[in-house]
Amino acid sequence: MDDLIGVPVVGQPVVYAAGFIALLLVVFTGSWAGSLVTLAHEGGHALTSVLALRGLYGVHLEDGGGGFTRFGGGWGASLYVIYPAGYLTPPLLGLGGAAVLVDGNAWGVLVGAVVILAVSFLVAANALANVVAAVASVGVIAALVWGPATLQVALAVVVVWWLLLGGVRSTVRMGRSSDSDAGVMSRLTLIPPIIWQAFWVTVALVCLYAGGRLLLVGTAWPPGVWPFGLPA
Repeated sequence: MDDLIGVPVVGQPVVYAAGFIALLLVVFTGSWAGSLVTLAHEGGHALTSVLALRGLYGVHLEDGGGGFTRFGGGWGASLYVIYPAGYLTPPLLGLGGAAVLVDGNAWGVLVGAVVILAVSFLVAANALANVVAAVASVGVIAALVWGPATLQVALAVVVVWWLLLGGVRSTVRMGRSSDSDAGVMSRLTLIPPIIWQAFWVTVALVCLYAGGRLLLVGTAWPPGVWPFGLPA
């Protein structure tokens, strides 16, 4: 563990190499890479549903990288949080992971990934979700236990880039049908689905920019640029 705390990451070659690897995985492995991002997406729905005391019946993954979460039915104000949370979760997790890496704590990123994957395995409601969560968990645990420090740091950076890039990909490719998150939010708010998609895409792009800057230069936003860095 000590080998993974205090490791300088910002601007190091591992950041560029891991970013390139994550980009290749997100672009060219299609549904396989998308399944892990979908797991984070559905985890956002599941967590907000539990916090809203609606109950949770399970997380499902589908062939092709899609998925859905079953939770307690009925109308309620919590729906205005549960549905938006899905597309917000992967990029926000990536941004949080980037902030942790800037502090040199690759161990925290990997352990956090194991905890999230373990919980995902417990709430998974079909075989594909179980397999994806289990395989990913075993891979990260194996790297933590047996991998050299360089591999562990590289894996932590790949995970962060994967969430940031995958978050953008999922929002750009999202559907706007009546049963999609955008369709449901449109019915709840009377705001067109394309506006909801634009909102999620914007958040994902901002997280990618801020997270990428954290990894590359150590700051999330250029100093003095609105709305950050304004004089007191």
